[in-house]
Amino acid sequence: MNSNCQVLERSKLEFSRNDYAISVAPNTHRLLLEQGTEDTHLEATVLTYVWGCDADGKLVQETLAESLARFGTTTIFTRRSRLHAELHSLATGNLRPGKPARIIEEVKITSVDLANATITTESGDTYRGDLIIGADGINSAVRAAVLSTNPGFVDVANGAAAVPTGLAAYLCTVPNAVLREDPVLAFQTGEKSGMAAFHGADPQKRVLVFPADAENFHIVAYHSEVRWVEQFTAAGSSILKDVPAERAVQDFLDFHPSIQKMLARATTPDVWRIRDLERLPKWHSGKAILIGDAAHAVTPRAYMSFDLTLVCVSISSADFGQGCNIAIEDGEALGYFLQNLESAAQLPAAIESFESIRIPRAHMVQFASRQVGGLLTEEERKKAVPFDSAAFMTKVYGYTSAKDTWEILHGLSESAK
Repeated sequence: MNSNCQVLERSKLEFSRNDYAISVAPNTHRLLLEQGTEDTHLEATVLTYVWGCDADGKLVQETLAESLARFGTTTIFTRRSRLHAELHSLATGNLRPGKPARIIEEVKITSVDLANATITTESGDTYRGDLIIGADGINSAVRAAVLSTNPGFVDVANGAAAVPTGLAAYLCTVPNAVLREDPVLAFQTGEKSGMAAFHGADPQKRVLVFPADAENFHIVAYHSEVRWVEQFTAAGSSILKDVPAERAVQDFLDFHPSIQKMLARATTPDVWRIRDLERLPKWHSGKAILIGDAAHAVTPRAYMSFDLTLVCVSISSADFGQGCNIAIEDGEALGYFLQNLESAAQLPAAIESFESIRIPRAHMVQFASRQVGGLLTEEERKKAVPFDSAAFMTKVYGYTSAKDTWEILHGLSESAK
């Protein structure tokens, strides 16, 4: 099918906006490399070590990451801006098969017609196609349309709403020199590269520090949202920009002074309200399909198993962890099932195939994140088996492609015989 792809982008593309660091795990890193991304363009830093520390800054465990040896691809850190720019270049360039995508910026959607695959904008423009792909995040306009028009969802209101988890996070970056000059934090600035996790006595409190680029480290500092609830409500937003650094310091007075100094000398932080979305039994309705956070936002929980030399961190799809990685998997899988279609009449079957491999995988990650974070319902806790970190990480990091998954599912691969 000679397809045309139009991307309606909510904002003006300024790749430096909210330019936080993210981790690209083996399951996604291999997909990106196969699509043509280059680590040099991303200025990527390889995860080689994971350090576990207590609130006093004491190093409890140093673990060698084994992503390359076990899964054939490394975990890397990069800035979102660089990954976005690289993907934008691939989508709009002429080096790949097919027509380049057309990206239209600053589009505000007012209505979504699922039956006719039509989107109307605030400016009065109308966009019509054969399929709407809702990749517009946790506040997705397409998600709202899919749920509101689908009688198959038992509780549309609760299914659509993002629910606060009681957790918030400060996001900011700090120059390498701040860590290098501090005897408690300097271990991260030597030849070893990786992530340090400082855990407090309060299980809600933890500070994660990992490379953003050659000159800076990224900080994600989790704590209770209690102090911020009124401001989140008043702002009508889950993100508060440019909050005073002193607020971050105050929330971590029970941590080592080096942690407090690091927060004080970091860039002006933003505070993100961490929310959860209910798992959906299907992601499509009419001529629309949801992917990424719009379909399966992942709660931010960190689980570390140092004795197994594994680290599973799921920290909001926007910055670090399996949220963004699973979303990229969605994109690769949808491309696989759409690539050889000869007419729009084949779309329903392709979407059904896509959902058959993606929904179970996304639900597995969502459930594990909830289980580790203590967010399961009473009924879910009664049915849940103990969390097996080794098995979970093998399933997550060992993912190779939609094609391989489909062939194994249907007994078409050698490994399935």
